Amino acid sequence: MAAWRLALELAEFQVEVSRIIALPDRSRGVALIALGALLFAIMGAMAKGASASIPTFELVAARSAVTLVAMEGLRRKLQVPLVFFDWPVLASRTIAGFVAIACYFDALRFIPLGEAVLLNNMSPVLTSVAAVGLLGETLSKIRIVALVASFAGLWLLVGQRHGDSTQNYGAWLGAASAVASAWALISLKKAAKRNRSLLIVWALAATSTVGSLILADSNWIVPDSREAVLLLGTGLAAAMAQLLMTSGYRLLDASEASVYAFLTPLFSMLLGGVLFAEWPGPQAMAGGLLIVAAGIAVAVRGKPAKPA
Repeated sequence: MAAWRLALELAEFQVEVSRIIALPDRSRGVALIALGALLFAIMGAMAKGASASIPTFELVAARSAVTLVAMEGLRRKLQVPLVFFDWPVLASRTIAGFVAIACYFDALRFIPLGEAVLLNNMSPVLTSVAAVGLLGETLSKIRIVALVASFAGLWLLVGQRHGDSTQNYGAWLGAASAVASAWALISLKKAAKRNRSLLIVWALAATSTVGSLILADSNWIVPDSREAVLLLGTGLAAAMAQLLMTSGYRLLDASEASVYAFLTPLFSMLLGGVLFAEWPGPQAMAGGLLIVAAGIAVAVRGKPAKPA
């Protein structure tokens, strides 16, 4: 627990632990990333379970409010002042993140859990390509190949459907969540230069809570005991996953940590199959493998090079 707490506290000061000390137990970082990936999958499963009766923006509000409470508690514990910089960039990150969460949660109503997560996981590849124009990074061959592979995977997941407009709509919502996530990640790279990571997560949770309450329709549902557990669990799993992922990324090289983060689609497919009988077919498996392979390739081989 001491190392976990150290990683958390150093993460808030933008310090990468692996660059300061040689960690004798590298498996701790792997375990944190894997556990975070599992919790993100559990969050998706709980959100899908609640989505049958709870409106999307009510789901987003519950998830974000619980995360906000957790971040506020951590902020006070670490005595971090509520001070933000680069407001336009921070606003771009939080609004895009809010849109990504809303699209992802709405997609869960129409398509299998594993498929929604796979579509959302196109975002690292989209981010890598968008960074060429927006952050001045160099367009490498691996980024081009990864982008083509991702869209081939998207076509296998979505393009071969016929006559099921509801599932097509859900699939495009999943793809939209990836686009919004990519924009949020691009903005995050800029916002993180002057803003502490805890406050960036705090701002996203606050924006998502307020935004979902404003956009929620009149069909607000008072949850029963089962739905309340699912809503609370969604928020708690999201907050814990975020903290564990942050810790894990600080204990490992970024490229290695990104690879282990792709365990989330695997866990989500397993949970979708066990809990909702959503076992993927051969075509969905092929599309998913292409998307995951593209993301891993970008993480391992697609490190940004300095522009000439």
